Amino acid sequence: MKFDLLSLGLACADVMVRPVESLPERGKLALVPHLEIHLGGLAAVTASVFSALGGSAAFIGALGRDGFGDYVHGALAGSGVNVDQVKRGNGEGTAATVVLVSEDGERTFLHHAGCSHSLREGDIDFGFFTQGRHLHWGGPSVTPSLDGEPIGRVLKKAHDLGLTTSMDTCYDGGGRWLSRIEHALPHLDIVMSSLEEARMYTGKQEPEEIAEFYCGFGPVIALVKLGERGLFVKQGTETHYLPAHNVEVRDTTGAGDAACGGFLFGYLKGWSVLESARLANAVGALTVQAMGGAEGVRSFEETVAFMNSVAVR
Repeated sequence: MKFDLLSLGLACADVMVRPVESLPERGKLALVPHLEIHLGGLAAVTASVFSALGGSAAFIGALGRDGFGDYVHGALAGSGVNVDQVKRGNGEGTAATVVLVSEDGERTFLHHAGCSHSLREGDIDFGFFTQGRHLHWGGPSVTPSLDGEPIGRVLKKAHDLGLTTSMDTCYDGGGRWLSRIEHALPHLDIVMSSLEEARMYTGKQEPEEIAEFYCGFGPVIALVKLGERGLFVKQGTETHYLPAHNVEVRDTTGAGDAACGGFLFGYLKGWSVLESARLANAVGALTVQAMGGAEGVRSFEETVAFMNSVAVR
């Protein structure tokens, strides 16, 4: 097989401004010390980080024929991610997000869905699945034409072809929540979700009961991302809380998406769920120290050294 990871879903351009504690008066100008563009999007960041760690990854999704699309396409290819399955030029622009980052690293988003909004089941070349070991979907609400029954069929097809599967959830600005993912859950091996999002998708509050809810639909592993508190992971009766590493936070954008790439890298290397979660935790900590979601991780060796040497909180 050619690729360890096929990452399906959102790629976008993140226009990041830091620090932003307040907005100027309407019609006025404010100067900011940092304004940068970075690769964003759940599926794109996961694929880029997976590649940085040394895995082989391909991205499946849509980009417009515009400047943002050119940037995202180049950033993915530049990170070693295969872009043969990127659809371009359907008349809509590329997805993009304005990210306002506060001094403490918290983010506020203004997102334009662009052509990712209309990415459909019929856009996917299922023959390409035979070149992969694992299909990852990132994610619900930001690729809404895949939500519900379509993504269930896509993931079932991947399972039928022998791939393992995973999903990373996204905040649902439309308020549909569980209905977006319920058809996907029976065809997933791994569910990854931030605590805030998971509470809305599941109606549960604590990581243990959230993971139990997800796994009740069929997934074997549930990973709940706890932000500054670290991670919680469940596989069968095995559960682990991993405190976050003690690092200075510059920007938390994409840290959860990057952590997914770390977890999947360990999982596909055959590591235990605990060691895979440790790698995910380290990837997240490296990511929050740099602007953007895909730039904080440079190599597998660096990440493992960090994982084994930097204290947790």
